[in-house]
Amino acid sequence: MARFNRPYCALLIALCVLSGGLLASPVTESVSFDAVMDLPVSGTHEHHRYGPGSLQTVLKVSTAAPLKTTLVLIHGGCWSNAYSRDHALPMAESLTRHGYDVWVPEYRRVGDPGGGWPGSLVDIKTAVNYVTDTAGVRPVLIGHSAGGHLALRAAQDKGLSIDGIVGLAPITDLVGYGAQKGSCQSMVAPFMGDQDYQPDKRYREASVTVSRVATPVRIVIGRDDPIVGHDQAHGFDEAVITTVDGAGHFDVIHPATPAFQAVLVALESLVPKGMP
Repeated sequence: MARFNRPYCALLIALCVLSGGLLASPVTESVSFDAVMDLPVSGTHEHHRYGPGSLQTVLKVSTAAPLKTTLVLIHGGCWSNAYSRDHALPMAESLTRHGYDVWVPEYRRVGDPGGGWPGSLVDIKTAVNYVTDTAGVRPVLIGHSAGGHLALRAAQDKGLSIDGIVGLAPITDLVGYGAQKGSCQSMVAPFMGDQDYQPDKRYREASVTVSRVATPVRIVIGRDDPIVGHDQAHGFDEAVITTVDGAGHFDVIHPATPAFQAVLVALESLVPKGMP
């Protein structure tokens, strides 16, 4: 697995300089969910509907920077409706300042009518197709945690026209993950519509089959992530995995962390040739 080395650190420093001082006060310790929620957002985003339901909407976060490519940012939150896309908006706004056109869909989750498996996945695939048709380009998907699961799982089905996926601490194996202890792990059964964890072929079908993901993939995960372990990256080529020392679960979505700089590097590797 990749880790930071001297040339890589030099690249991160260059990215900080090119960002116009946006990382003048970098975070040096693992960050919490609350730290992400405390980040400011502008709130000036375009609302679009990709479906008839009240949750089937997508925000377009405008950018004045030169356009590199279009991103669909899929938020996490253990598939639960206790967590909305709000915590992903600071990251989305930061990505626009780096030259990306960013769309952030909401989707039905556990606790919402029709949420869970397979409704959450259906919403994500519908939202991605809407962005592809509206923007007129093949987007790159970037998903965090449960959002990474939905991004990767959507890509293995036919019908999506995308240029790649960046999975940020993605959950991939619902059978293995649901057997572990933890609050997010305990959401696997409700996501599958079960009262208790009873893994069967449906759990395997809902999991990511790496060999069926035909698009380029990059994985970024913190070495100290207490929520999604490195076992969830099993099956991916080590060359596409970046492990960030000292980073936890939410560092990858906080714009002032070294982990976020690793995310930018991963995205740059998927920008189609000919883009700025």
